[in-house]
Amino acid sequence: MTDVYINWNMLFVEFSKPLWDSLFRFCVTLMKDKVSAEDLHQTGLLKSLNAFSKFVSSYSSALQTDADVRGLFSEAEIQYHFKNWLYKIVKNTFLDQKEAAKKWQFEDNIDAANEISSLQASAHLSASISENNPSLLKKEQDSFYHFALDDQWKTKFHQLNEKQRSIIFLAAEDYSYKEIAAILDIPTGTVMSSLSRAVQKLKVGSKKF
Repeated sequence: MTDVYINWNMLFVEFSKPLWDSLFRFCVTLMKDKVSAEDLHQTGLLKSLNAFSKFVSSYSSALQTDADVRGLFSEAEIQYHFKNWLYKIVKNTFLDQKEAAKKWQFEDNIDAANEISSLQASAHLSASISENNPSLLKKEQDSFYHFALDDQWKTKFHQLNEKQRSIIFLAAEDYSYKEIAAILDIPTGTVMSSLSRAVQKLKVGSKKF
């Protein structure tokens, strides 16, 4: 029988490193300051590292070598799930650190109560948006990075709740509605309506939008 030897630490770094910068920006979005964001980033990556072998094994129990794991990660579907999994761990770590799970749920309930009217108001927009080519997400990606250093914009951005900031950020990172919904564990419709409301809040009083 062949001995199983997989260097999980090395492979985790190999597969996750291209996402580190984006994950850190997500942490800044949640924590508002870089020092706290660095702590969240490191804690989230450590938790991910410790759970990495379990994540991989959930997709295949027949892995024997590093090459087997690399072969598994050559599949686009695994890369997609791995990326979402990393973001979920960072998000859940944030909620644990801030003891904000109840607040997050409360915000979900508020969104659910407002969702019907919000979706009706934006029905013409949602009907015209393609999941594979979301023009609204592209627009917010451009706006986010163009105005991110503006103090007035930054102040309004951090006045949004954690979920709205997360949605705006992930949209700016060019994630689709479906991917954002998967990362934040909320319905796609809630992503769209929350994004629309958040964008309107950011536009109020700003001549740059």
